[in-house]
Amino acid sequence: MRKCDSCNAPTERAHSYILTTEIVVLSEAYWRDQFRFATDIVRQVGGAERALTVFSGLIGQVAGSATPWFICEDCSELFAFDRAAARQHALRGTVPEHSGPVDPGECVQFAAAAWEHVFGRWPANVQQPAVGDTCDLCAKKLYRGEIAAQIEVMAIERYLASGVLDSPPLCPPRESLGGWVSCKICMIRMVTRAERAGEGR
Repeated sequence: MRKCDSCNAPTERAHSYILTTEIVVLSEAYWRDQFRFATDIVRQVGGAERALTVFSGLIGQVAGSATPWFICEDCSELFAFDRAAARQHALRGTVPEHSGPVDPGECVQFAAAAWEHVFGRWPANVQQPAVGDTCDLCAKKLYRGEIAAQIEVMAIERYLASGVLDSPPLCPPRESLGGWVSCKICMIRMVTRAERAGEGR
């Protein structure tokens, strides 16, 4: 029994995954969880400049991780990865290719978007891109260049019927798409839950 490197919950190898630092730091959903854990620290340090020190420090610490990440089944919904390969690494105790530290600059935009979500403001030490759209499932801002997905009406109906999706989209289907626009966070969560339920995409 080991503890998940994301949420610290005990988990067994048979129900876990091994991920690289790169996969972890490119997940806005992961950063949201980490910043929620750090809310007390941010409040205690007080002041915008000191809060930015916490922001930069956390990014440097996480991106600098030289070892792979042991991730539980629940936290697997935060990340986009090859589930079969990551499970085999967990079972065998092997290290995935391309493991090791990541340049913090590669993940700062994901972390900044998560910081804005948790604390209500974009970090002043990171350039903020223009907003291009919003997610029809959670109303998250979709910044220009950010990955988004189109989801057809039939897929949403299937996900709602099976419990993969907890609630319907926030708006009617977009006529031009015949469906909805989803942010990466919502899409990864839906695909992961569908795969776990054996429904596929």
